[in-house]
Amino acid sequence: MVKKPKTPNLHDELNFARFGVISMHSRVDQGVTTWNTEFTVNARTFRIEAITPQGRPHGIDTDTLVSLETLFVAHGCPEDNWVHTTAYEVRELMGLANNGENYHRLRQSIRRLYFTSVIVGRKSSLTGTQKVRWDNVGVRFFEGLRYRDSEDDGELSALESEATLSIRLGEQLADSIRAGISQVLDGQLLHRLEQPPARALYRTLQAHRRQDDGQMLKELQVPLTEWRQATGLTTDRSDLVRRALASAHEELLANHYLERAVIEGRGKAAVAQYTFADTHAADPALVRLLRQAGVTVARATALAGQHPERVEEALRFLELRQRAAQGGVRNPGGLVADFLEHPAKYDLPADFVTPERQRQERASQVKEQKLSAEREAQTLREAQLNQLGEASPAEQWTAQRATLQMLLKKHLNAAQWSQLEHLAQCGEIGAVALTRELLEATARSAVKEQIDQLKRKLNPLLPVE
Repeated sequence: MVKKPKTPNLHDELNFARFGVISMHSRVDQGVTTWNTEFTVNARTFRIEAITPQGRPHGIDTDTLVSLETLFVAHGCPEDNWVHTTAYEVRELMGLANNGENYHRLRQSIRRLYFTSVIVGRKSSLTGTQKVRWDNVGVRFFEGLRYRDSEDDGELSALESEATLSIRLGEQLADSIRAGISQVLDGQLLHRLEQPPARALYRTLQAHRRQDDGQMLKELQVPLTEWRQATGLTTDRSDLVRRALASAHEELLANHYLERAVIEGRGKAAVAQYTFADTHAADPALVRLLRQAGVTVARATALAGQHPERVEEALRFLELRQRAAQGGVRNPGGLVADFLEHPAKYDLPADFVTPERQRQERASQVKEQKLSAEREAQTLREAQLNQLGEASPAEQWTAQRATLQMLLKKHLNAAQWSQLEHLAQCGEIGAVALTRELLEATARSAVKEQIDQLKRKLNPLLPVE
């Protein structure tokens, strides 16, 4: 069993978080077992068609899914997509009290997610036409499920806390997490948010504010009609949508995740506007690097957020230790974490090269290589020009015509170029000598003066343009 920190950072797949399948409502009409929506947030348009025989996922279902995704990552993203755990461990990650009612709620939540089937469409426009294209894919939260439950004198069925609970994540969900298309949710913030709607809204906001390049938007504005569907709110009454969002807004503002949350305008013109507080979000790429070194999920996320500039140095230090240790480093993850948290404990050897120093040296090497290549090219060009200088005027012009055209095309008109060609072929202007003069003038940033002199040679009776 994976030992759970009190406030772990949790892993969550980005696309599923954006689909809006799990409603942020605490209660929904369980008689509605099929539904579809289409919405656009942050320039991404989704079309969702869902079949939910056990009712639409809602309430704690967000916590259930995120906890199982986190366990999937903690177990190394198994290739068969199975997560083998216990109801006790999942409930602990969800932050629920250890009682029979919550094991019943967890059972119902897992079943709702398991029975839910969704077809997701991503919208794109065909260039140069009015046609719209949809790329559709069927997805599942879970594709396999094994659990043990029990009843006691007619009480509602509840999962047995210590019995093995095995859940197989949906193929698309698991593959996406394995590919790093995920976000890291702040476990401490989730621990402080008391109501499921606030936790669900936090997850949805985090997913939609994230850009494709990983940058996080400081502000997010969404028409309320679109945001209602993105958050899974099932009512189309504006006043009820506002009321459902208001309490979640209050919690997120009180916990300093949001600086501002307002809904401006009325009716279909209403817009939800969010301003996010400054946070030290961990770079998922750095988290993955630390995880590969053996650092635990929660610790990797915290360290990547606190020491992003030193992660490469810590991994370089680990490589050095592993080469020096005959039996290998017994706890590489612990060494990397301690190096980041307590740098003063470690005396770096004189020959240790930090990543920053490596980058500087590489930049210097590239610069020197470039200069060397330029010197070699200059030497070769000089040799070629010296050899060509012995040729006839016509041969010189034929050999240098393309180079001179490149150097002079912005400076000479058609008549001037024709005059240059005539004078070069009859030997009054040496093509090789002119090429050398122009190249030297370019190096001295004196091209204009050289061009002016050339134009006077081409037609001394006319003023220089």
